[in-house]
Amino acid sequence: MRNSTSLRRAFRAETGLPLSEWRTRLRLNHSLTLLEQGHMVSAVAAWVGFSTNGYILAFRRYFGQTPGTYVRNWENELT
Repeated sequence: MRNSTSLRRAFRAETGLPLSEWRTRLRLNHSLTLLEQGHMVSAVAAWVGFSTNGYILAFRRYFGQTPGTYVRNWENELT
């Protein structure tokens, strides 16, 4: 247990983020590519390890918009 505590502290000192927050951000950032490839929100949520509702809430918290809004805005930028 002591080693895991040391690792968490070292990770936070290096990144400024708790490991769990860094991992969540990594999963959400990866989800952008999947959304841009045209996958459905529920499928993307499952692939990056969230329930659909949990994914939408985390996405909104991190990016300030829902995944559906992100996709619509991204599609509009392409046209």
